[in-house]
Amino acid sequence: MKQRDVSIDVLRGIAIFTMIAANMAPYNYLEPHPFLFRIFGSVAAPMFVFLAGMMVSYTATIKSHPLKYYLKRGVVTILMAACIDSFIWDIFPFITYDVLYVIGLAMPLIYFFIKLKRTYQVLLIVSIFILTPFLQYYFGYSESPSELSFHDEEGNLLSWNQMSETLQTISIWKQFLIEGWFPLFPWIGVSLLGAFVGSFKFKLSPQDFNRNVGIAGALMFVTGLAYWIIQMPYIYTNEHFDGAAHSAQFWNTLLTREGYSELFYPPTLFYFMTFLGAILMLIPTMYKLQNNTVLQHLTVFGKSSMLVYLLHTIFIATIFSNEDFILGNIGQHNLLGFTGLFLLHAIVLWLICFGWQKFKKGKQFPFLINFIFGG
Repeated sequence: MKQRDVSIDVLRGIAIFTMIAANMAPYNYLEPHPFLFRIFGSVAAPMFVFLAGMMVSYTATIKSHPLKYYLKRGVVTILMAACIDSFIWDIFPFITYDVLYVIGLAMPLIYFFIKLKRTYQVLLIVSIFILTPFLQYYFGYSESPSELSFHDEEGNLLSWNQMSETLQTISIWKQFLIEGWFPLFPWIGVSLLGAFVGSFKFKLSPQDFNRNVGIAGALMFVTGLAYWIIQMPYIYTNEHFDGAAHSAQFWNTLLTREGYSELFYPPTLFYFMTFLGAILMLIPTMYKLQNNTVLQHLTVFGKSSMLVYLLHTIFIATIFSNEDFILGNIGQHNLLGFTGLFLLHAIVLWLICFGWQKFKKGKQFPFLINFIFGG
C-alpha cells in the first residue's frame, strides 16, 4: 500500500489557509482590499480544484475503482454543496454554483477522461480554456451571480409561487456554464488539467515528475504573467462595468463580487496561466520541503480539507458575519485587525482538525464520516 503523499497534504493545507482569509474578507476586511491580498486569496480555488482532479486521477490510475466509486463521491460532494447553500446561506441550491459543485461534477468525468488518449486529453483541456472567452463574449458576464433566498428581508419564508417567479428571472444554465461563482467553463478544465498531471505522478520517478512539472509551470507562469501585464487590467474597479453580451470591456476589469476580491472575476486565460503555472512550480517545491516543521503543521488542514470547508463556512455565516455575535458585531477591520481575526479563526479550525485526527487514529468509521471529516 502506498504511503500518503505528505506534499499533497501540504499543498491542500496552503489552499485551506488562503481560502479562510479569502472567504472571511467580504465580512471582516474593509474594502478596497490591497492587491497583494487579492493575489493571496486567489491561490485557494485553483489549487483546490486542481488537486481534487489530480487525486481522482491518482486513485483511478493505481487502484482501478469502478465508476460507482467516483459517482458516489461526486454525488456526496454536490449534495454537500447543496446543503451548504440551503441550510447555511439560506439560498436555493443549484443556482450560484460554489466550488464544491464543479469538484463533485469532475469526479465521475475524470473516470472517463483518463481513458482517452493523451492527445485527446490535451485537446479537450485546451478547448475548454479557449472556448471560455468566446462564451463570455457571446453571452456576457454579470457583475455578481443571481441568487434566490428562501426567506424575505423580514425573515418570512417565501411561498413556492414567489420563489418560482424569481427563478424564472434567473438564467440558471448561464450561471452554470459561464458566470456562476465557479462555472463549468473554465473551471472543469482546471480539474481535468489536474487529472492529466496526476496521471503522470505515479508513472514517473519523483525526480522526473517534479523536474518536468516545475519546467512546465515556469513556462506557463512567465507566459501568463507577460500576457497579463500586456493586457493591463485595472487593479480594482467595478465602476462602469459592462458585462453585456458582445462586450469585451470586462476582460480589462478585475471585479470584486459581493466583497470577494479574488482575481478570477471574470476567469481569464491569463489568470489561469499565471496561477496554475505557480501551482505547478509549487508541486516540486513542496516535495522538497515537505519535512519542514512549519509546513508539517499545514498537513492537519490538508488531511481534513472537507471538514475545514464545512466548518469555516458555518463560522463565517453564523459568527463572523452575524451582528448578534461579538465577533461579527465588531464589523470590518483594517489589515491588522483582520489578520488577528483570520489567525484566530484558522487556529480554532486547526485545533478541531488536529483533535479529530488524534481521535480517529486506529479507528474505523463509515464512508460518509471519513469523507467529510477526513484524517
